[in-house]
Amino acid sequence: MQGVKVARPHDFKRMNASRRRVYRPYGGILTGTQVKDRIMRAFLIEEFKRFKNISKTSEKKDKKKGKKKALKAGATKK
Repeated sequence: MQGVKVARPHDFKRMNASRRRVYRPYGGILTGTQVKDRIMRAFLIEEFKRFKNISKTSEKKDKKKGKKKALKAGATKK
């Protein structure tokens, strides 16, 4: 596994704990690449949610501005 020193079992027992383990999220289960992909996926999902919220609010503002402009234009024509 990436990040763990290669050694025979007896030598492995004599190593200190920091050399025997990988200290990262999902260290013993997932590889470094898999952890990186998982973090990127979570980040992109959050960014997509934020983008959707921003686009919804900007659409609402555009609709309100459109209504105000239409009202002003209608008032000046009379």
